[in-house]
Amino acid sequence: TQKTSNDTYFRIHDIDTGLVDSSETNLVNKINYNYKKNNTFLNISGSVYEDLRKTSDRYEYITPNILFGKDFFTERFGTLNFTSNLKHKNYQADKYTTFLTNRLVFTPVTSIKKSGFVNSLQGIIENKNYEAKNTSDYKNDDTVNEIASVISFKSSLPMKKKGLNFSNVFSPTFMVRYAPLHMRNLSEEDSKLNYSNLYSLNKTSEIESGLSTIIGYDFKINKKDKNGNDREKLSLSMGQVFNRKENDDLPSNSSLDQKTSDVVGIFNYNFSEIGNINYKFNLDHNFNTINYNEISTSLNFGKFDFNLDYLEQRKHVGTEHYLTSGVALNFNDNNKLSYESRKNYKTDSTELYDISYQYKIDCLTAGVVFRREFYQDNDLDDKETLMFKISFIPFGSEVKSPKFKK
Repeated sequence: TQKTSNDTYFRIHDIDTGLVDSSETNLVNKINYNYKKNNTFLNISGSVYEDLRKTSDRYEYITPNILFGKDFFTERFGTLNFTSNLKHKNYQADKYTTFLTNRLVFTPVTSIKKSGFVNSLQGIIENKNYEAKNTSDYKNDDTVNEIASVISFKSSLPMKKKGLNFSNVFSPTFMVRYAPLHMRNLSEEDSKLNYSNLYSLNKTSEIESGLSTIIGYDFKINKKDKNGNDREKLSLSMGQVFNRKENDDLPSNSSLDQKTSDVVGIFNYNFSEIGNINYKFNLDHNFNTINYNEISTSLNFGKFDFNLDYLEQRKHVGTEHYLTSGVALNFNDNNKLSYESRKNYKTDSTELYDISYQYKIDCLTAGVVFRREFYQDNDLDDKETLMFKISFIPFGSEVKSPKFKK
């Protein structure tokens, strides 16, 4: 249960506990029941959401929300997963939706051919029944019955080159996907295409209709460490979606509404001892603009630790653009001095910086943190915070002193 007497109370007093995050602006009150036995599960819940940034229509109720599922396995034919979800939702005061969604997902056994190709087939049949009132996204007043389906065939050819101290793996992948029935308009939905969902049968909240082909590859270099174990040194994965025709019902920020989507990929490089760099990107289909850059790195140079997180969105993907960076000096195993800052390039402003000192032994961690936040929101103003913190490690509890603000 979460409740506050003031919309900005958590942020004004910078309350951070296992139950409350000071940066969170949504309160959630939820009751939940879970049951699972063998290959059957049942989940029953009721939730109330409150958006503290809104002055009106701030509540959203989801009750009941009942999800039942069962998996069927056979060594010969593969897996059949059945789920049924009943959900009633009331939001923006007078908008109501009630959904009963039944879904069958069939995944036959993956086959490996003598030629080396790894082939897999997957299909989904979904039946959705709903009633809606006062909504703009759904048909209102009458009971609506919709059926959607999709089937895909995926084939890859893993190839491996092995040396004395290394191994390279290159795996090109081809997938064809077909969903014959009509879909509702999702053009306003916030959905992103990235490499993690590139081969998913539905990349949005609905099954996207149409015929498409996905082409991609995975490349990996492994090197043996001093103990003779394979360790990933470098990996690069890329792919792109080719649609038979444009689909205006799909969100433009995903690029799936176009015949040719963005090229999405992920690059990872592991240094020998000091850490790694991870890079995610979206390259425009005309190959002249990078629409999404996300860089994360964590490096250790003996007594110095360095971390950096950078995000940049362009064009149809979004407008977020910021950099979070930090450095820490480890005097020894017990003493540590850290500095962290966040720069928002969208607003051309520094959002915060903090300096902290930490002392740590086996059973206790103590430290002092000075934070400067540049922020304004209603009664939230720029502030300086000095905090003393003690953590008793064996008990997993934390004691904080009062904060001194300027």
